[in-house]
Amino acid sequence: MSKLVFLDDKRGVLSWMLTQLSLIMAAGVLIGAIAGITFYTDWQKEAEARNIALNFVATVESVDLRDFQEKIIYTLPSKSYNYKVEISTDYVTVIREDGTIKNKIFGREAFIVKPYVRTPVQNWSSSNELHDFLKSKYGQRGDTYDPITANQKEKVISYLKNEMSHTAHEMSANPLKINANEPVFIEKTFVCFKGKSGEIERKGIVIIHKGV
Repeated sequence: MSKLVFLDDKRGVLSWMLTQLSLIMAAGVLIGAIAGITFYTDWQKEAEARNIALNFVATVESVDLRDFQEKIIYTLPSKSYNYKVEISTDYVTVIREDGTIKNKIFGREAFIVKPYVRTPVQNWSSSNELHDFLKSKYGQRGDTYDPITANQKEKVISYLKNEMSHTAHEMSANPLKINANEPVFIEKTFVCFKGKSGEIERKGIVIIHKGV
């Protein structure tokens, strides 16, 4: 009789099933917590990268608003981790290689006003080199003391427009690469034109380079 009661008693099986179910649920919660922490960590790293990019963009925009010629040396923030910066005429991209889910983490911000991003192999890299180039090609430096003449104005404006278009194309494939410990030079300069009535017109541009 007692043997039959033992065989019909389902409480032991039910207790075992509940125990296993509890373990599965606990494991699920633990895995979810680990995954959540991992996703949050990568999200936090991406937010930090975007913040570095945003600060650089804000600096460039503030230089663009200057009503006078200026050159600043921008130092990227020092961090406990390694990162790289890539600059094109459209974006600043900060790259970290310490992600958990994805090895590379990107933070990107767009420029409002496109800068001239220059390398040493181009015709000119700094504002001084730009004015020297204009002098050699068009006969005037294009500064307040030696403005571009009225008959050369359209040629110079066309050159600057085409140079920006060419630079944007080149930098989209091969952006300017900056190490975190490497200074970046941001310049605001003006190309000056002399009108037919003698008035001076200015076209402001921003130049970014690694130093000349």
